[in-house]
Amino acid sequence: MGEGEYHVDFLMRDRSERVCTFFWDAQAELPLKDKQLALMMAPYTIQASEREPFKEEPPVMREPAGGPLNVKVIVNFAPQNSRSATLQPLDTNALISILRGIAREPQIRKFSIVAFNMQEQRVVYRQENSDQINFPALGDALSSLNLGTVDLRRLSQKHGDTEFLAELLNEEMSSKDRPDAVIFAGPKVMLDEAVPQDSLNHLAGVDYPVFYMNFNLNPQANPWRDAIGNAVKHFKGYEYTISKPRDLWYAWTEIMSRIMKLKLGKSNPGSSQ
Repeated sequence: MGEGEYHVDFLMRDRSERVCTFFWDAQAELPLKDKQLALMMAPYTIQASEREPFKEEPPVMREPAGGPLNVKVIVNFAPQNSRSATLQPLDTNALISILRGIAREPQIRKFSIVAFNMQEQRVVYRQENSDQINFPALGDALSSLNLGTVDLRRLSQKHGDTEFLAELLNEEMSSKDRPDAVIFAGPKVMLDEAVPQDSLNHLAGVDYPVFYMNFNLNPQANPWRDAIGNAVKHFKGYEYTISKPRDLWYAWTEIMSRIMKLKLGKSNPGSSQ
C-alpha cells in the first residue's frame, strides 16, 4: 500500500461456516529519516503482492547524461544459511529487488549479468551487454539449482569453493569489455581458505570501481568480512550491508554517485576533482 490512512474490514470463514470478523484503522507512513526514499506506489493506493518474482521489467527511458553507462552485476543466488537445501523466497526476492533497482536506473544503458551459486560452484546464468535484464530467463535458469545434493567431484576437492571463486573473479574481472563498474551482490560467502593474494594481484589492472551489496538479514550475527568482501577491499572497492529496503536505497544512491563522478572525471581529465 501507498502512504495514507486506511480502514480495514477483516472476515475469515472456516470449513464449518463459522465466521470471525474484525476491523481497524491503519496508517502507512515513512519515518522522517526515510522521507527522501522514492516510493513505487502513489498515496492511498493498494496493490496485490507480486507472486511472480521473475516477471519482465517494463522498459525504462534511458538518460544520456554522463554518457551511456555499462555495468556488470555478479550475483550469488544462495540462501542466507549456507547449509540450507533450498533457496528461500525471502532470499530470492531480496536479490531480485537489488537487480530490479539496478535495472530501473535510467543512466545505465548496458547490463551484463552473471548469476552463480557458491554451493554448487557453478555459473547458472549469463547475459552480456544487453539493453535490459532478462528476468524470465534468469528465473528459468535458477530453477536448475539443486542445493540438496552434493557432487562427488566437489567432495574430492579440498578447497574447491575457493578455487571456483578465484576463477570466477579472474574470468569476470579480466574480460576485455571494460565496464564502468562491477557490482557484486548476494549473501556472505564464508570460506575455510581465502582467495590467494596471487590471484587477486593478477587483476591489478582493474581500473573501474567495484562495489559489493551484501544481503545480510542479521549483520550482528556475522560481522566479519567474507571472501567477496576481502576481494572487493583488495580492489579498493566499497561494501554495503543490505538488511532493509532503506539500506538498498542509500547504497544505490551512493554507488551511482561514485560511478558518475569517476565517469565524468575520465571524460574531463583536466577538470579538478
